[in-house]
Amino acid sequence: MRSIKAQRGVAFPMALFALVMLTGLLLVFVTTGGMETSVAANLDGVTRARYVAESGLEWAFDQLVAAAAVANGWDNLLAANGGAMATNMALPALAPTFGTFSVTVRNDNLPNDNQLTGQPVDTGGPTDDTNQVVILTSFGTYNGATRQLQQVVSHPDLNMPGGLNLPGLGTNTSFSGNAFTITGNDTNLDGSAGAGTPGLCAPAVWGIGVRDIPIENTVQGSLSNSQKDNVTGKPQNAGPGWGDNTITPEPSLTPAQIAKFVNAVRPYADISLQAGGGNQLSYQNLGDTCAASLSDPNCWGTTSNPKIVYVKGTVDPAQAFYAMSISGTSTGAGILIVEDGDLNVTGNFRWEGLIIVTGQYVGLRYGGGGNQTIYGGVIVDETASVNSEVEVDSMGNAKVLYSCEAINNVRNMR
Repeated sequence: MRSIKAQRGVAFPMALFALVMLTGLLLVFVTTGGMETSVAANLDGVTRARYVAESGLEWAFDQLVAAAAVANGWDNLLAANGGAMATNMALPALAPTFGTFSVTVRNDNLPNDNQLTGQPVDTGGPTDDTNQVVILTSFGTYNGATRQLQQVVSHPDLNMPGGLNLPGLGTNTSFSGNAFTITGNDTNLDGSAGAGTPGLCAPAVWGIGVRDIPIENTVQGSLSNSQKDNVTGKPQNAGPGWGDNTITPEPSLTPAQIAKFVNAVRPYADISLQAGGGNQLSYQNLGDTCAASLSDPNCWGTTSNPKIVYVKGTVDPAQAFYAMSISGTSTGAGILIVEDGDLNVTGNFRWEGLIIVTGQYVGLRYGGGGNQTIYGGVIVDETASVNSEVEVDSMGNAKVLYSCEAINNVRNMR
């Protein structure tokens, strides 16, 4: 026997084998390359569809904000077209080829909606919103890809039964001089008489709304006969709408409602401040930077751009602690909340919207020295003791003017 060493004819099969292998790899690379293009196109379509769906939510949110300024506005949206707010709508100023969205709104009245909203299920029907919470669903479509997003929208609101509201456990009021005005008659921001907005704002509310009859007697007793002429509004009984007749117990505004409102609004404050250690916050000439920059920390809102300002004070049983003092010439608009402490205002001051002083050992003092005017409404709500204070100094021209126009500007905040 002998070994066969001749290798002639092996090169051709090896070449064929290599060719087949390379061809297979080439096909794999070509196929993969084509799939990557498709994957990239699909990812692009899905991403754009999501952005279009988000745009649909933003568009619908603006419609809800506008509807909130109309009586039964959200109910009207729920009832119209079965809640369909938009169907295959193109993005503003763009052709449909850039994507379209469809948006529906429904009430949170279905079983288990509380797991989505974090609120108790609405007891109203599909077209009867009773808790100011609705659910938006937006479908965004781009180049055949579709994405769905849901968003819960809430609209916390607060009943304002009086120009000045004292719903807390107790109140000490002190008024000196006659250079002050407290009115529940609707006043426009230009100072002219308003007429309210049906379904949203009454043409007149109480001059001073209080918790109960004992507090009513306390407030009435702190005003001289001549000073009572400066308190006007809706009459409690037949007769003139001034003085004792418009200082009235009002059960529709409670500390629980105020706490719920403050808790809902606080997380969205544009400006949050902390006063502590016995040191009060002190501000002068607020608003003078708004013309240059609306985002400046000393810009506390304007008529067209209201803000939420939240101030947290320190509980002081001695009641000697002002959480914040405002002096100079200051302006602001929106919602100003001072919790656990007093608010002291001197100099020239103008606020459009709501001022809420609530919590433990709280008070509001108009210290005089200028014109201090609030358009909208004021709430001083004591939750811990019977010694909250409202003091009006004779050295200034203090005004609390109920204003539907100012309150609606707050309602229309995003």
